[in-house]
Amino acid sequence: MKILILGASGTVGKPLFQTLSGTGAHEVHGTYHRNKPADVLAGRWHPLDISDVSGLTHILKNTAPDLVVSSLNCDFAQQLTLHRHLAQHLQKTGGRMVFVSTANVFDGDVRGQHREGDKPYPISSYGKFKQACETLLQETLGEKCLVIRLPKVIDEKTAESFLKQAETGAPPVYENLHMSFNSAQNVASAMAYCIETGKTGVLHLTSIDAIPISQCMDWLLIQTGKKHGYTPERLTVESFCSALGCDDPGLLRHNHDGEFHMDLVCTDPDIVTRFGITCEKSVEYLQG
Repeated sequence: MKILILGASGTVGKPLFQTLSGTGAHEVHGTYHRNKPADVLAGRWHPLDISDVSGLTHILKNTAPDLVVSSLNCDFAQQLTLHRHLAQHLQKTGGRMVFVSTANVFDGDVRGQHREGDKPYPISSYGKFKQACETLLQETLGEKCLVIRLPKVIDEKTAESFLKQAETGAPPVYENLHMSFNSAQNVASAMAYCIETGKTGVLHLTSIDAIPISQCMDWLLIQTGKKHGYTPERLTVESFCSALGCDDPGLLRHNHDGEFHMDLVCTDPDIVTRFGITCEKSVEYLQG
């Protein structure tokens, strides 16, 4: 299978590129924005400026992918235009699409966990953009599209950022913000399986549990032997909405127990059996 990964140098794209290439069963191509990765196969990496749709057209023509994975992280409006063009192209060619989405499509409802069948309710610009992309691609491609929603994905860069936050206490570390996690490598393995087995619809690749963000910080500190300089704080409706860029706290659906949930649940028993992982194991992946 010919596979094109948009954003193949990123947190999810890079391990997915390596995983799919390592099987020897696929011809895998990837795009990057500015810095071309050093350890790459000749002719398999392509620069892409998302503001230039003609650049994507050129890549699609040269690679002729059977499946495109979108794992981009850049300007929302430009991405939406790019995905609209991409969906129209795949509709004509009969190609398949995997779109990497996020738990933020539910960031307006923090009352509890969210399953694949739950209706998105975002109040952040990021969540609204991801929902718009999901809707566009599903309406255009139907059963040719798989939407994969991810929780917080942990890799080396994420860990470095967390440790810096833990050492300085900026931004605050919250003890009442419950999140699900996954390791970048486990996500890549699960995505490769989904691609090879032809899964469609909506799928959550997430941990089987959820923990306060402060607990994740503590596990990282224990593993690295580092000390922290933070005191856990309590998240409020106002501070949560402010962090999301929402100026109307009345839009947030929340319980009155002071607990905030930004976690996903996977209801696909096949995926849970093969790739179910705890939050703690997600952190331990960093130790090899």
